[in-house]
Amino acid sequence: MEGEVGTTTASDGMTPLQSLQQQESSLLGLVRVLLRGKTLPHLVMILLLSSGLHLLAMNGQRAFSALVFLSLSCGYLFTGLLSGFDTVRRWTELPDADESAESGRTKRLLLSFRICLFPLVLSLLFCSILIGLIGGQGALGDRMGLLPPLLSSCFVIWAVVQGRSFGRWLASVAASRLPLEEEREMGSLRRSETLSFVIVFLLATTLLLVFEALAGTAMSLGSIVVGNIGFFAAVIGLFLLAYRLARQARLQASARADFSAFANRWMLLSQLLITWHFLTVWRHFSINQNGGFIIIEELVLMAFTIVMAIWGLTSRTYRSSFNLVNTENALPVGLAFGYAYAGSVAMLATLLDDIKNVMMAGHLVVMMTFLWMQPRVLAATIGGLQHAENIRRIVDDAVPSESEVAVEVDDSGEATASDPDEETTPSETTEETESIGEDVAWSEPEVLASEVDWDDEIELVD
Repeated sequence: MEGEVGTTTASDGMTPLQSLQQQESSLLGLVRVLLRGKTLPHLVMILLLSSGLHLLAMNGQRAFSALVFLSLSCGYLFTGLLSGFDTVRRWTELPDADESAESGRTKRLLLSFRICLFPLVLSLLFCSILIGLIGGQGALGDRMGLLPPLLSSCFVIWAVVQGRSFGRWLASVAASRLPLEEEREMGSLRRSETLSFVIVFLLATTLLLVFEALAGTAMSLGSIVVGNIGFFAAVIGLFLLAYRLARQARLQASARADFSAFANRWMLLSQLLITWHFLTVWRHFSINQNGGFIIIEELVLMAFTIVMAIWGLTSRTYRSSFNLVNTENALPVGLAFGYAYAGSVAMLATLLDDIKNVMMAGHLVVMMTFLWMQPRVLAATIGGLQHAENIRRIVDDAVPSESEVAVEVDDSGEATASDPDEETTPSETTEETESIGEDVAWSEPEVLASEVDWDDEIELVD
């Protein structure tokens, strides 16, 4: 991310901050594309299939479940690659005006799932190919047992992708509506640090009390504080660590008003996310929760991860000229990632014996990703903008402006600057031209060897 943020776009010449300011709207547009009613059956299908395959994995069918998850992911990915064709879009999207509007509501609902047939057929094809390669009688031998660990290992990658993509969006939020570019003396960071700490600590405490209340913990406020003393110590420690790692970049940003505002916002927003992820790990570890609430949370997290992963697949936004995701293939590509993500969660849940352990591992990975990103985003954005401004300043100095004064040579041979407001008439120019060299004696120049007789023969001696 930091490399993407810290460079100017060659095609449009935008600075890193200007580029970040245009990314927030692209995420909202992507969400609208994914939630279109014309493709809603695909979203219902992923919920049904993922839940069923997860139950199969928990009941000892890990290899078969992993095979189907991978096949569905490949089927929807290939559908996304073919979404540029009008025929494929007609097969995978509901029409604007449903021809079966006169039929019953239940029948219309069932008929709407016909748009899932094309990716499901492709998934069945990929499933047959995988069985032919790694099945019991496959060309490569029985390698089905490798699919569950392979798919579960991808969970770390999905968590890192989520953290980097969401951090990139937070950076665009922090870059919006910045103050003017006013130079100022590099100052102390104590005030901004104190304010950020108060906000983070108060919100963390409030959310902890809310989760304790939802869990039905019948304890006094003092008992809750004492019972969660480790949580409060960790929140303070994470805050001190994060702001210590980013201190040099924040000190550099304090020299300009817009840089300082961006740095303060980015650090606060990212630290709130770090605290939230740690709070989630803590409540899964120490607070008893309802199983239904955990399932809902996992579904929301999966949907959020899918959206952020799609947004992170592009070079800058999903509407970029060099894009991997557009309005035609955003949903099938997102569903391909969704099936892979759901499969990795299911495989890891069977390995760790509890989905809570999977969620805790994912939140820890995202938390560490944010800690790694915080100073690098600041250094890349601010340093990249300063580099771009230095280049612009050098170019402005090298290219002469239109108001640059003309240089003339006076009689003494010294260069003098002429007044640009002073006009010179054509007659004056003619007289000056004619007067050049009036008093000069134009004698014949001496020629080297002018008296040599060129008829003499010259003998060449070896």
